[in-house]
Amino acid sequence: MRSTPWVRFTTVIAARGALAAVFGMLFWAVAPMLLGWQSTTVMTGSMEPSLRVGDVVVSMPVDEHQLRKGQVLLFHDPDHAGVLRMHRFDTLNHDGTLTTKGDANPAPDSTPITRAAVTGVGYLRVPLIGTPSVWVSQHDTGALVLLAGALLAVTTLAVLPATRDRTSPLSTQRGARHRARHRVEQRRPGASVAMVVTLTCVIGALALPAPAAAAGFATTAPTSASTLTAATATPVTGMTCTSNSDGSVTVGWNYTGADPDRFTVLVDGRAAATQPARSRAATLSSWNLFTWRSSTVSVRTDLTGTWTATAASTVRIVTVRFLGIGRSSCDV
Repeated sequence: MRSTPWVRFTTVIAARGALAAVFGMLFWAVAPMLLGWQSTTVMTGSMEPSLRVGDVVVSMPVDEHQLRKGQVLLFHDPDHAGVLRMHRFDTLNHDGTLTTKGDANPAPDSTPITRAAVTGVGYLRVPLIGTPSVWVSQHDTGALVLLAGALLAVTTLAVLPATRDRTSPLSTQRGARHRARHRVEQRRPGASVAMVVTLTCVIGALALPAPAAAAGFATTAPTSASTLTAATATPVTGMTCTSNSDGSVTVGWNYTGADPDRFTVLVDGRAAATQPARSRAATLSSWNLFTWRSSTVSVRTDLTGTWTATAASTVRIVTVRFLGIGRSSCDV
């Protein structure tokens, strides 16, 4: 049919255009890091519609005195140690701290930040190129396999010649065999190129930097109201650790003192999460792409913002993750 060459030509050119778009987005997501800028993957919808889950945001470092209301800031999460958060600069407080807010959130963030906590200001948005990182954190193996298959198919089409060779056939059988052998030799490098390009795209997307607005250690616990009476801060006792089947660990404790304002879970001495006054356990899970470490977990009783007591006992957990796959377990 006469339309067949045009179908082939259009399909090959479209595949090449799709690959060029993917490589272009990977370039803009990663290349600014050579200039000392920072690229982060958006993991939650708190900044929609400005930033969507799977977007990569390139942040440039700025002097803390150049921060202005309305800017999208990348900063150390005050509620989760070792985690980055990306929200908009909402209010300048009287004490010089900043209040931030997610565009999709009904209320500002509860904990203000200092100017020194800001690591950069959002400058460039690369749409959806970090989606594989989101799938890894969600353990969505099916989506990752489909993505790899789609990339392989598109790359295979892209390395094909856009038009067929219309040279007249040779009259001898020897010439026909030579031509067939020549075509086979030409196709083999094309398959290799397809595999290399596919692996490059997948690895490039998965190797994007640490996610923003996603906790390095996330916790779950029932909520409850707390009351505060005149008392001294009492440390928790009897800390326990239980490994869960989903790759998380549950840290438990006993407490017999007056109800505090909250309990703060400390991982290697840094605040990783807060729990309500009536809670006696916290479930910890790591969502980092790459990590292999042993951590010491303790619990601090926060009777008020200044009256605190840290438990003398601790538990240890081991976290091993590669490309988001792995688990945390108790080190007994």
